[in-house]
Amino acid sequence: MPVLGDRTRGRKEEMTVKREESSSSVVKLGQKNGISFYHVKSDKFKTVRIDIFILEPLSKKNATPNALIPYVLKRGCRNYPTQQELFFKLEELYGAGINVAVYKKGEYQVVYLNTGFVSDKYTVNGEKLFEKAGGLLLEILTDPVTENGLFLKDYFEQERENLVQRIRSRVNNKMFYSLLRCMEEMCKDEPFAVYEDGDEESAKTLTNDELMIRYRELMAHSPVYVYISGDVSDSELENFIRRFDAIERGNIISLPEIQVKKEIKEVRRIEEPMDVSQGKLCIGFRTQTEANSPEYYPLAVYNGILGGGVHSKLFRNVREKESLAYSAFSSIEKFKGLLVAVSGIEISDREKAERIIMEQFNAIENGDITDYEMEATKKSFVTGLKSMQDSQGAMVDFYLSQHLSGVDDSIDTVISKLLAVTKEDVVRVSKRITRDTVYFLTSLSGEGERRE
Repeated sequence: MPVLGDRTRGRKEEMTVKREESSSSVVKLGQKNGISFYHVKSDKFKTVRIDIFILEPLSKKNATPNALIPYVLKRGCRNYPTQQELFFKLEELYGAGINVAVYKKGEYQVVYLNTGFVSDKYTVNGEKLFEKAGGLLLEILTDPVTENGLFLKDYFEQERENLVQRIRSRVNNKMFYSLLRCMEEMCKDEPFAVYEDGDEESAKTLTNDELMIRYRELMAHSPVYVYISGDVSDSELENFIRRFDAIERGNIISLPEIQVKKEIKEVRRIEEPMDVSQGKLCIGFRTQTEANSPEYYPLAVYNGILGGGVHSKLFRNVREKESLAYSAFSSIEKFKGLLVAVSGIEISDREKAERIIMEQFNAIENGDITDYEMEATKKSFVTGLKSMQDSQGAMVDFYLSQHLSGVDDSIDTVISKLLAVTKEDVVRVSKRITRDTVYFLTSLSGEGERRE
């Protein structure tokens, strides 16, 4: 049963492509029915991408079904109801691809669908792949394989089991798992603590009826961002955008403001035992800095100096000088304003490692920043941001993050602002950072929580 509106109701607004030029190299084409359309134009790629992002506020109730929906949709659509038929169709489209994923940005859960294909400039006899591949992606999104008004039972049950396995598998990468767990403990009473794939118990008890209800709610009420990247004409864009009119939309939800600033009265200490021989020490901090704040740029440089590469204080002092860690780095969660210092250590070195890690924070706050640390950090940013322009996917993710932050900085503008950061700027933002939680993944010798 397709999620289509009644075209005769007359409440769908027409939209002609109207390019709203900005300081960015991405152009907003327009917005209607809670769907925002953007074009990332570039002549350097021989491919075109269509990326659809459906956003939801993170919640324990909806996270699990939201995480299952795109994988069920990917199994097929009305005209191509099996994986084999869909595969053959994609092969006809010069080997086009369909990808789905679920992840989170701050306290927003992102349901993602994508197709990538050869630009029409390079097809035989000028075949219009954009129209065909774009139509197929929309069909997968809006017209899934159903039976008696529900998703096909086999697809639902198989993908539900796959989801359970994905949730379980997050412990496989102990370093990444520890980083996630530290942030979840930091935000245990906040939406951010909800895992992007939901939880195993909810997945096991989820019914097909509940999933269909959630799918229809998602399609009808959630904000959507659509990015088209590559060489596509305005007329093709208009025709593609017009096809979204068929989706029944109304009462679009507003994404809540993400709470970033929080007073920390006491530091929590969490130990989690697991069958490991080496410990994972994570020290989580609140940066008190929003993603759209001018102070974010000094904060990014701060993170680079602290643990952003081989030049950083954590790498040189914790790993190289003291030989305490086989890995040591720091990571920022931009939207939630979290910063976590992560190290893999021998369990017996926990106290010493924590002390030396904290010494690096104190050193930056005291202005102990070398010219080399500043220059190497900035050079790393410039290299990373420039190389980002060689990937359509990376550019789309960059612009989505900018738009969700309410920022209109292009890649070149971001580079300029990072290069303008001074040592004094870094020291200033360092004084706002507050320690929140110390998380330690340890061996099966005990567990507990204490406060200091």
